[in-house]
Amino acid sequence: MFSFSIISRAGLGLGVLALSACAGTHTKADGHAPESFYTVTGELALARQEPRVAALQYASVAAHETDPEILKRATEVTAETLQPSLMAGVAARWLYVDPKSLDAQRAAARAALALDKVDEAAAHYRIVLMNSPAGVDAEFADVETDLGSNENVFGAHQLADRLASYFPTSAAALRIQGVAAMRADDPAAAVRSLSGALAMEAAATSESGRPAHKELAQTLLRARIMAGDVEEPLRSAKAQLDADASPTNRFNYAALLMTAQRLPEATEQLEILGRNAESTPVALRLLGLIEFQQGHFDAASARFRQLLTAGKFGDDAFYYLAMIADRNGDPERALRFFSQVQNGENVVPALLRAATLLYKHGAPSAADELLDKLMEDEPQRAPEILTARARMYAQSSDLPKAFALLEKGELEYPDSVELRYATASVYEEQGQISAALRELTLVVKARPNDPAAMNALGFTLADHMKNLSQARKLIERAHAVAPRNPAILDSLGWVNFRQGRASEALPYLKAAYADDRDGDIAAHLGEVLWQLGSQEEAQRIWSDASAIEPENTLLKSTRHRLTQAN
Repeated sequence: MFSFSIISRAGLGLGVLALSACAGTHTKADGHAPESFYTVTGELALARQEPRVAALQYASVAAHETDPEILKRATEVTAETLQPSLMAGVAARWLYVDPKSLDAQRAAARAALALDKVDEAAAHYRIVLMNSPAGVDAEFADVETDLGSNENVFGAHQLADRLASYFPTSAAALRIQGVAAMRADDPAAAVRSLSGALAMEAAATSESGRPAHKELAQTLLRARIMAGDVEEPLRSAKAQLDADASPTNRFNYAALLMTAQRLPEATEQLEILGRNAESTPVALRLLGLIEFQQGHFDAASARFRQLLTAGKFGDDAFYYLAMIADRNGDPERALRFFSQVQNGENVVPALLRAATLLYKHGAPSAADELLDKLMEDEPQRAPEILTARARMYAQSSDLPKAFALLEKGELEYPDSVELRYATASVYEEQGQISAALRELTLVVKARPNDPAAMNALGFTLADHMKNLSQARKLIERAHAVAPRNPAILDSLGWVNFRQGRASEALPYLKAAYADDRDGDIAAHLGEVLWQLGSQEEAQRIWSDASAIEPENTLLKSTRHRLTQAN
């Protein structure tokens, strides 16, 4: 939980708040210092929020350590401080000292995945799975947690494929492979894996008929819809609802309708669900999200206020009420609502947006204090916080401060791809295209098989009309790995447009926009439609997107440029 007393003390009209910081000095140890020196100074560095120093100290002691407990602590510290390169070295030392340690193998696997070394990660996980006292399927639960929490979704997908090939008779392996494929925007692959897992689980179902695979069956229906097979899964879910009009079956049907983007029908089912007192909060939450995603902010506000009255999902309700106030140009109200978000997945986004509002509206010290406190409370999300902070400075035209922060961030977290993307983005926004391309090229070199990295470099080349043939190759390689990813579909459409193939670009952009109503995608789709003579359709798409993202810079500039020229 995070206290928002900072926000409550900092109205937009208030002056600068005092910012206190604990400044610590770094002690340099000579090569003959005792091992306890490194562990003690490592723990002190953690307490001072100096993650890189702490990781280096523990990596130093690990290099000559033989005590498995200290090596285990060293892997924990290097993991907690987001230093996978150092963690890999520590895990290797631990395995040298204790080759039979499954914890060491697991640590090595996690580090390898974070570094996008999929083959290494697979080899380590294979040893863990084959030797686990709990058994393969039980051990896969921990592997699933690792894959689900790793930001490298495409690497996790590739890793899940390797593990499924090692354990082809494991329903757990196939299920994890399917879920990883869905996260990586490869629903066709997910359907294959989940179908196999479901068949295995169905065969193993007890004679009592307990539906142990019901949740898996719902996931498979969702994957089929995402892969383009819409009608039969919906008919199946509707048949289940007709046979048993339980709240669970109605919710499942509504969720599939949402996946299929049949929002009016989904709304109808959720309205019915909302008449059941026990299901009302869940229904209100989803109805509010549907209205919000369509830009119907008054209707969404009404839903979220009802949710607050119901006393459920309060953090979600406050977050979206804050977002609506923000988009309606009411920062005071937005800050009040953001201050009420205390738990859940929206806490960090709420704090980051609150800090930006404070900085933008005359309370920069309060914004910095808020972000400092957030770094203390959420060290695992440090690159995300640093990225948002740098963007905040850049948007306020304080470029030296933004670049200094990003440079410091890359020194603190040298393995962070997120920070390199952020640096490239700031360079691009400032017109320093060569510098942006240099950063993105480094990401591709570090992750040569990562479609996100290939797409980022390919799109930037295409957007600035630089080496379009290379841009196309990069984007096509990314598309081959993640064929349904909206960002990659958008890039594929855009590089076609840049090469003068507007008609070929249109299907990709329409597919991207159908999956993700992002303002940038809307800007690209509208421009292609405009070029092809469909100005009215372009205007409609721009209007719809502007209702959802009124401050989207690309959307506004594209619309202005084309309409003014006409």
